[in-house]
Amino acid sequence: MGNNRALEALWHRRGKAFREEAFPYFRYMGQSGFPAFMSLFVISSAIGYIGLIRNMPAEFPFTAVGIIALTLVLCWSPLRTWLAAGDAVFLMPREAEMNGYLRLSFRYTTVACSVLAAIVFLLYMPIYSQGPSINGAWLLAAVAAGLKGANVWGAWKERQMSWPGMRRLLRGLRWLMTALTLAAWLTLVLWQAAAYTLLLGLLYMVLYRLPSKHRFPWERLIDEEARTRKRYYAFFGLFIDVPTLPSSIAKRSYLTWLLRIIRYTNRHTFVYLYSASLMRTEMGGIIVRLLFLGCLITYWFAEAVSLSGYGSVITFVVFMGLIAVQLGGLRHVHRYSVWKHVYPLPEKQRIDQFLKVDRFAMLLCTVLLWLFVALPLALSGVYMPSIAAAALAAVYLMIRPGRLRKKLALDEEED
Repeated sequence: MGNNRALEALWHRRGKAFREEAFPYFRYMGQSGFPAFMSLFVISSAIGYIGLIRNMPAEFPFTAVGIIALTLVLCWSPLRTWLAAGDAVFLMPREAEMNGYLRLSFRYTTVACSVLAAIVFLLYMPIYSQGPSINGAWLLAAVAAGLKGANVWGAWKERQMSWPGMRRLLRGLRWLMTALTLAAWLTLVLWQAAAYTLLLGLLYMVLYRLPSKHRFPWERLIDEEARTRKRYYAFFGLFIDVPTLPSSIAKRSYLTWLLRIIRYTNRHTFVYLYSASLMRTEMGGIIVRLLFLGCLITYWFAEAVSLSGYGSVITFVVFMGLIAVQLGGLRHVHRYSVWKHVYPLPEKQRIDQFLKVDRFAMLLCTVLLWLFVALPLALSGVYMPSIAAAALAAVYLMIRPGRLRKKLALDEEED
């Protein structure tokens, strides 16, 4: 018992240390104006949601929206363990005593994820009540709670699996079975949905008992914790310099074809370098996801002509700002790299070529976002909001290079 308490105390100390380490960065983030962007996004989303509830179109995809929204929050099951690389040596001899330590991790992450799932569920219920509304809200809440518990259990079993391929396969099946179960409860009567869920549940239990597993997946948990910390620092790095963490590289073949357009010459060294960094690092993945989400939400607001069309302009500005903030972090990618002092690269061209990459990426994202404002509004015979959005975007794109040049100059002075 004493050993278990010592490990639980270690969990609390590590969690407190991470919060104390991260708190100053949250303060810098607050000073950057990012919370203002998020507040604007929340307000515009609330306005759009209220308008949707009041004027629900008859052809609205009630079931599809519920399946997608609820599957995302019910299947997402992270686990913060605060484990580090050295624990595979120093804590592994106490593996049999780690149950209390893990219990705290499960409680910490599951409560937070459950709160998020509850918020999404409560937001969806007014929409569902105007649609088929086959089963009651309390029954669906119980089903959602059961699915959340099943996903937490399944995610833990996946972490224990020895083979990565099997783990990925069963993770995909877990998401698919969750979506199918939600579809059953949203479209079928009680006894049919219950029978279908029982069959899927039995299949779920059988499948997760087949693969070979580790009792305590030390390497998996350590890697997961490292990736989580890296995401935090990548986010904080948009607002202030943070400790350098190893960067992950992704091929992203759907983007790298753009590199073949760049001439492979000394004059375009930094254009190629920054373009490759943008496409292959985690920053590029974040921007792609933001662009996809922004286009989707902007289209919804534009199609509904929310706030006489200006609701889509608000979402356009919000997502354009978020992408701009993310893209601004590109200037820090090679700030401390030693190759700049080893290879005879044209350093004087670096700023101009970086601004060229930033200008092209920002222009491309802005045009794609704007199209999802202009086209739906044009089909509805509304034009002024899209013109206003284009004017705002043009003004920002003109002043952005000058602001970035000043920041790069300040970075040079600090170095």
